[in-house]
Amino acid sequence: MAERTVIVRLNQQQIELVDRAVARGAAADRAALIRRALREQAAKSSRRGEAR
Repeated sequence: MAERTVIVRLNQQQIELVDRAVARGAAADRAALIRRALREQAAKSSRRGEAR
């Protein structure tokens, strides 16, 4: 699948949650964590048969 650039706007609380997850080692950095979350959501939507 081809990569695309997206812009994600997060509020302060969401940024703090992302930063804590990165600090725990869930991902190497913010971008990697958000890419993973998007992939997981897309996979979940595909399993439910939702349109992209």
